[in-house]
Amino acid sequence: MTQKNNLPALEEKDNRRVYILDTNVLLHDPSAIFRFEEHIVIIAISVLDEIDNKKKDYMIGANSREISQKLEQLISKDANIEDGISIPNGKNGLLLFLQGYVSSSFPPELDLNYKDNTILAQVLGLKENFPHRQFILVTKDRNLRIKSNALGIRTEDYRHDKISDEYLASFFEDVKSIQLDEEEINQIFSKRQAGEWEVPYRKRWKLRENEGVALIDPNGHFFGMGLRKTDRIKYFDYFATKVLDTAPKVLDHTRYEYNYEQAVCMQQALDDSIKVQIIIGRAGTGKTHIAMAAALEKVFKERKYDSIKLIKPVITKSRLGEDIGFLPGSVKRKLIPKMRPFMDKLRLFTNSGSGDHHEEGYNKLLDSGVIEMLNLADIRGADLTNSFVIFDEAQNANPFQMRTLGTRLGEDTKLIVLGDPTQIDSVYLDKYSNALINLYESSLRNPEPYIAQICLVQMVRSHVSRWFENSLISNHKQSD
Repeated sequence: MTQKNNLPALEEKDNRRVYILDTNVLLHDPSAIFRFEEHIVIIAISVLDEIDNKKKDYMIGANSREISQKLEQLISKDANIEDGISIPNGKNGLLLFLQGYVSSSFPPELDLNYKDNTILAQVLGLKENFPHRQFILVTKDRNLRIKSNALGIRTEDYRHDKISDEYLASFFEDVKSIQLDEEEINQIFSKRQAGEWEVPYRKRWKLRENEGVALIDPNGHFFGMGLRKTDRIKYFDYFATKVLDTAPKVLDHTRYEYNYEQAVCMQQALDDSIKVQIIIGRAGTGKTHIAMAAALEKVFKERKYDSIKLIKPVITKSRLGEDIGFLPGSVKRKLIPKMRPFMDKLRLFTNSGSGDHHEEGYNKLLDSGVIEMLNLADIRGADLTNSFVIFDEAQNANPFQMRTLGTRLGEDTKLIVLGDPTQIDSVYLDKYSNALINLYESSLRNPEPYIAQICLVQMVRSHVSRWFENSLISNHKQSD
């Protein structure tokens, strides 16, 4: 027998689909219930229990509390929960809470003590009791989707903030080249001051704001680079481009003569008019190196900012995420191992001496408070005033955490967001729906003169790293 609970809204004969939301969907997007237009949304009571257990989680606790707050507000406006709660999304959506309806025909080899199996058994029970309805389980858990299909349950990934494979691939493109005629080249160098060298922007070049380009003369020779600034292209010298005395690096001179994208990345990182820089690139392309070098140069050499804030999502093995732990020690001490790429670069840049003298300078810099390591979950209370902020591995945060960080930036703050969308560690995210790609795509749709994007393509860490990157990815694609 199927355990029943009265859901009169499902008895009605209409064409609305019924979406059952898994816990990970709500924790990924606390506003997910508003995204299904006129259709019926169901949340199981067991899902509410899982959400409640995550309210103190460092990574997703804020999302958990936001979901509870939204649900409480909806319930307070609608007294009769059994008939369904009206969803104020302009489409007359309906929200129901599910208890019972556990199918008696659920496979005995699947343990109902496991909550994923319970929700599958409940969806089967709903299908048995309301055969005229179309039920769809929405989850970001790939394995749960596989089991759903095996049981004849229609399932979907949460797609609200996803983009297509083709669109994602379009981000990973080389820096463009534009050929100038002699008149345009003469116009660039007509001013005495190098900082004033520029040429009017032409619409036919189709460049984004702050996009960098390689400049080619009429004979096809590279002679410099440019950065689009509204109605002009600002010239800069590739060979003079450095950040903390580090020039663009080329690892494989048989394939590349220049590293245009690193040069553009350095220019953007040092440009005070650019308040948000988004850097996409695989491991070993120089993202962290450039960001950290720019931060040190701006804070310690130019004294443009008072402090450096290092932010990184803390990802552990838990299915629903974990915090940084309750072991003795300060947040800083716990975060240092998680911030190892930053720390390695900091050691490199402070290597003015050797042995104990070198370590003394490194430790003194860390203890000065000028460089602060922050857990993403604590960003709501952080002071980002007059700071150079580096948000690393943004592919392991969701778009709503990115929004939380972004809404705390002031006019005197610079933010560099970097990451590799091919290295996702969070169980809630994939290469299409993470904060890094979402921000990159949003910045393309809503351009502003204070936002810049760059994709680093060349592997520059080592020949061995490049071999692993190219060979293993290639073999994987062939096996697919």
